[in-house]
Amino acid sequence: MTPRAMALCVLVGVAACGPGAPGPGIDAGRAAGHAEALVALGPRPGDSPRAVEAAGYIERQLQALGIAVERLQVGAVAVPARDVPGVVHRPARTRATTDPDLVVRFGPPGRALLIMAHYDTVPASPGGVDNAAAVGVVLELARAFAAGPPRTPVMLAFTANEEIGLLGAEALAARRGDEVAFAVALDLIGGAGELSLNGASRLIGRSELAWLAGAADRAGVVIRAPLPHRVISRWWPQIERSDHGPFTRRGIPAVHFYHRGQDGEWIDLAYHSARDTAARIDRGSLDEIGRLLRALAAQPPPAHDGDGLWLPLAVNTVVPRWPLVVLAAALAALALGVLAALRTSRARGGLGLVAGAVCFALAAGAAMLVERLAADGHPAPWLHAPGPAIAAELAVFAGGFGLATAAARRFAPWVGDRRYLAVAIADPLAVGLAALLAGAAELAWVWLVPAACCALAARVRRLGLLAVAASLLPGALVLVPNQLREAAWNGFLPAALPLAAWLALFLAGPLAALGWWLRKAPTPGPLGTLVLPVGSGLAIASGVVLMLHAHPTCNQREFKAFQLACEVTNQVR
Repeated sequence: MTPRAMALCVLVGVAACGPGAPGPGIDAGRAAGHAEALVALGPRPGDSPRAVEAAGYIERQLQALGIAVERLQVGAVAVPARDVPGVVHRPARTRATTDPDLVVRFGPPGRALLIMAHYDTVPASPGGVDNAAAVGVVLELARAFAAGPPRTPVMLAFTANEEIGLLGAEALAARRGDEVAFAVALDLIGGAGELSLNGASRLIGRSELAWLAGAADRAGVVIRAPLPHRVISRWWPQIERSDHGPFTRRGIPAVHFYHRGQDGEWIDLAYHSARDTAARIDRGSLDEIGRLLRALAAQPPPAHDGDGLWLPLAVNTVVPRWPLVVLAAALAALALGVLAALRTSRARGGLGLVAGAVCFALAAGAAMLVERLAADGHPAPWLHAPGPAIAAELAVFAGGFGLATAAARRFAPWVGDRRYLAVAIADPLAVGLAALLAGAAELAWVWLVPAACCALAARVRRLGLLAVAASLLPGALVLVPNQLREAAWNGFLPAALPLAAWLALFLAGPLAALGWWLRKAPTPGPLGTLVLPVGSGLAIASGVVLMLHAHPTCNQREFKAFQLACEVTNQVR
């Protein structure tokens, strides 16, 4: 997007600005036909007769176009360790394959844009979206480039044995990496979800992002770049699970394009299953990725030039990252300054912060107990329907907290409001500051905004209600049902951690802010004294009923075997 277009988008609302008119693409129908031919072979695990047939099919299609195909023998590959403490661990090992990488080149000599698609599958899946659709797209790219060579160097590669450690990509990066200027992995292409950018490590800065965004504009497509994915790719590039990973580890700029989910979700429950058939491939998705790749091949990858940020709500808009870092640092400094200057005296003759923490713990414990009693042995039944589960547990939590505070108030009044304000500032500040110091400014602001709002409210009391509302921001953005399921699907959300624990984590700050805001509320009369216990009891009862009558899609055994994929496994039965 040009600076002038970017400025216009800012004036009229960045979310409203769309990409340009559709650019030249590929024959999506023919690409889908290639995918159907590969799916018809059945599962194609590496070093199987079906994998050999798939490689043969690809080679014949290229040779029929008059394209010279290089068979790069992969052989033995040293697969590096993947290790993120508490999330994923796989030791280093050596694997070997007899399957080859198939490589073709187009355009002038020079370091090339590399576009990859793996042709193997897991043993149980015919691999429609993973990854026959991507193979079909790259075959049709080859057809387009054979008819009209690109102005820039382009290398297309069909990689072997991606599913057992990215073997083909590891060999390609080790032996031909010096020929690559930028690498693109196509994996899980063809789903019905949004076209998304993944794997953008620290090697991918402002100029590279702007190059990708500009190509998207010329192609008439929209790319999304989820902020949590960008942070994970920057923190732990060693755990990337697609073919761009070996290039990133060798210092070669690389990204992964995929369609984010199916069936209205951000995940594809047919992934690595027998249900990943050609019928799930969306031809419109093939068309848009084909147009994007042709637009990328029209201009050479740029030199690295500082860090950048892909605006999440805008359309193909990239800005420098440093203003976000400065903003996050300023918010943190404001909150720290007010917190340091906030004077909290020890109130006597009433219930203070310690008593409030006890009531909070009792409410969280009640929600956790009801969750476990209703689970019937399932480690995380709420993952099957996070929205209703959150509503039910919030009702139990709110009711339990209301009863606990009302009971405590019968013995002494609640005092020490400034201590609650200090907690409302310190709780999100600690998380946001930790994220900022860890290099995740993209996420740090989510917690630093409420910390700064509560800090401002300490100076301007009229902002009290705004501070309470802002304190809800982290929970509102993180506890999104699709996001929770996606995090669990990718292994970053421990299934054994109760939902009540997550809710308690995100409720501490808002309840502290609410306690401070209500500091001058008058002592309730007889009606108010009755309303709180009765309302709290009704909330608990409704939450318990909702949880007890919720029936998880899968039982404990099925979830242990298939995780969330058990939902579609049951549908097949």
